[in-house]
Amino acid sequence: MVDHSLRERLKRLGKLGVQKGVAHLKPAMHSVGATQADPTPLWNVELSTPLGPAYIRRTKYPLHYQHGAHKLDQVLSTAPTAFREIGEFDARDALFLDTETTGLAGGAGTLAFLVGVGYFDVDREAAAEPLAVCPTDLSTPTSFVIDQFFLPNPAAEAGMLCALDRLIEQRKILVTFNGRGFDAPLLQTRFALARIPPALSNKTHLDLLLPSRRLWRYALPSRSLGSLENHILSVRRDQQDIPGALIPELYRAYLQTGQTADIERVMYHNLFDVLSMVTLAAQLAQALTEPATAAERLSIAVGCERAGQLQRAEAAYRTVLCADPTPAQCQAAWRGLARCLKRQNRAAEALRYWEQLAEQGDVEALIEMAKHYEWRAGDLSAALSACRRALHVCQQPVVRAALLYRASRLENKLSRIDAGYS
Repeated sequence: MVDHSLRERLKRLGKLGVQKGVAHLKPAMHSVGATQADPTPLWNVELSTPLGPAYIRRTKYPLHYQHGAHKLDQVLSTAPTAFREIGEFDARDALFLDTETTGLAGGAGTLAFLVGVGYFDVDREAAAEPLAVCPTDLSTPTSFVIDQFFLPNPAAEAGMLCALDRLIEQRKILVTFNGRGFDAPLLQTRFALARIPPALSNKTHLDLLLPSRRLWRYALPSRSLGSLENHILSVRRDQQDIPGALIPELYRAYLQTGQTADIERVMYHNLFDVLSMVTLAAQLAQALTEPATAAERLSIAVGCERAGQLQRAEAAYRTVLCADPTPAQCQAAWRGLARCLKRQNRAAEALRYWEQLAEQGDVEALIEMAKHYEWRAGDLSAALSACRRALHVCQQPVVRAALLYRASRLENKLSRIDAGYS
């Protein structure tokens, strides 16, 4: 027979403990990351460092491991100059890093309780020290390794940072997704507070968010990692995944209760973030060197134009028109071509694209036509016609005022000519 009074007392005690009594408690260290009710271990490597132990879950993948539409080793064939903003890129010398933290705002009070670091490695016999120094010869890696550095409690942070810094020292390139704005500054702060000179400061940093935003700006409304996984990488996460916004609270709950089920989901989330960065780097490099879609080609063209590479931009805009563009992409290519041609003093060639845009009611193109006919072709009637067409479709008060002034000036010029004045 169930003792209902005892059950109610336990419920009240449980509620009281979670809400008021155990926020300061740490999970028992002898549990190795688990409780009796939840025996799954959170780490499989325990490393001694001068600043204390570090707890790591190590997962190893074969090079041909398929993550979405790509295999992990595809990034190894990346063209060295694919990411021009960082110089030459070699995935063999790269660390793919992602953090899970106790808060999303950053600052000195925010901990990185889980740091996932992926790298290509050469298989070797187990060393006496679990985290041996990475081999210097990485010309023929045989596997991809992800080390997830975990904090079973905040007091273990110094040991984790010491081991993490040792690993970071071994590679020259850091690869992140939004790492410039979040992961790297956060880790720099944690290293500084632990009085560890951070190896991060000497690394070439490739933040994949920046080229992703540029390359797929015309293809996707959102270039978050989740959106890129769904639409570009063909990666599908299962129900074990957890929304990133919930992760800080799940770690706080773990510190209170020691239950690891939700932390397993956080580790799954972090693992997929690292794997997706590897395949995203491969997809980005391929698209930056050989854009396949009209949207990618348009982004490349815009980038070249902004860099002042007008001939490359012109060629890229022309390839957009040959890649089955949408109407919006086609108009953007016409507009870009016209700008490039005008800047190269080839306004007569640009006129063709302004006229095509004018048929779609493009005010900017009509204004450019009015300027061209007035100042280059000397056809004031055509200039006035273009100006009136622009007034017919323009809704912006400031632009309308400028157009009215231009139309009035052209009408006066025509009147003087009709009256026989020069």
